[in-house]
Amino acid sequence: MAKLFYRKYQNNNPQNSGYGKWYGRVVITETVGIEYLATKMQDNCTVKRADILAVLSELGPTMSDLLKDSKRVRIPYLGCFKLGIKTTGEEDPEKFNARSNVDNVHVIFQPETKATEAGKMVKVLVEGVSVMELPNPDKKKDEDDPDDPDNGSNSDGGDDNNGGDNNDRP
Repeated sequence: MAKLFYRKYQNNNPQNSGYGKWYGRVVITETVGIEYLATKMQDNCTVKRADILAVLSELGPTMSDLLKDSKRVRIPYLGCFKLGIKTTGEEDPEKFNARSNVDNVHVIFQPETKATEAGKMVKVLVEGVSVMELPNPDKKKDEDDPDDPDNGSNSDGGDDNNGGDNNDRP
């Protein structure tokens, strides 16, 4: 089962209502690129890695063209992408225009969901993930225990709020 690691941190902002409380923050242990994706995908299907790389390399530019043409792009098992805009208001509709009132264009991602047997909607990308605290690297591990799920785990990485990734892989 996939493991999503977190670290505990304390809110030290006195202006925040959660000041002094402890929270969890996801730890990114590694960043992977299309080379890694292509290798993993090749292991799961009959398509060759080189063909997967060719398709993945073209995915970004093709999606960009479609999104810029006011289209929603749906990728099964992943989700939908579309563009959104942030605008400022205008009293007179005749004065509203893109040049003056559109502040930025951004991508909106809506993960694919499916209904469980209980009728609850779950996001496909996170279905079945196990959330656990990242093992403390200073704590001595019992390396003889093969049933220890934390044995051999990689504790490198930063939190998801500052983008810290120590193992950048192409």
